[in-house]
Amino acid sequence: MNRLRCVPVVGLALLVASCGNGLLDELSRSFGDPDVQAPRISSFVTENVVEVSWSQDPNADEYVLQRALDNASPNYETVFVGTGTHYTDTSVTDQGRYLYRLSSTRGSKSFGPSEAVMGVASSVSRDTLEPNDWEAEATPLVSTWAANLYYYSSVAQQGGAPLVQQDVDWYSVSVPPHRQANVVVTQDGLAGGSQNTWMFFYLKGANPVQIVNSNAIPVTNYSSSSSATFLFKISPLPSSFTVSGGGSLITYTVSLNSITSF
Repeated sequence: MNRLRCVPVVGLALLVASCGNGLLDELSRSFGDPDVQAPRISSFVTENVVEVSWSQDPNADEYVLQRALDNASPNYETVFVGTGTHYTDTSVTDQGRYLYRLSSTRGSKSFGPSEAVMGVASSVSRDTLEPNDWEAEATPLVSTWAANLYYYSSVAQQGGAPLVQQDVDWYSVSVPPHRQANVVVTQDGLAGGSQNTWMFFYLKGANPVQIVNSNAIPVTNYSSSSSATFLFKISPLPSSFTVSGGGSLITYTVSLNSITSF
């Protein structure tokens, strides 16, 4: 009786062996559905390119990436179908805004599409200080740096709100005891007579203030015995960059103008 029970097992083993690794892989796969995941976007890394990527999903057979021009009624077209997890979009125009969404398939069933994300193509790439979008990546300010900053908002709405692509720049400055660092930010190409820039200055722990072009911003070390390093962020003032969809990129310089008593 025990021998009879072994026959199906032996038969299954022979069947698996004869079918090779393909059947073994299929039998070992999870039976869950693929996750619906929004793609990740990298804009301004390379001129006139939008990089799109996503995570590998073991439950997906293929991925389907769709793209649309940013407008009030986006018309999506399929730009990629395959097993890869990256797409380089070069069919773009300078300052073009593009919406991307991702689906995946398993067998004959489709999962998605995901929520849309926005990418922006530009003939100008990000500055050489990037990435400094987070406190941990802050660029030390020791003299003068040239940088750029951008803010773009979509016309298309998602959940009642536009999609946004923006840059922020973090810096650090070291100040000796009982001294004041004078930081100067100058936006290039402002209209004649303009005083206010399109940027905010946020010293960690203080309130953000709009930057006045080329005016010194004090960063004060009140300690009488030890030096201190302060973090500050330069970020866009959205209303200056765009109205009802659109956006732009600006260039600026940030300088450690002087260190003085206070």
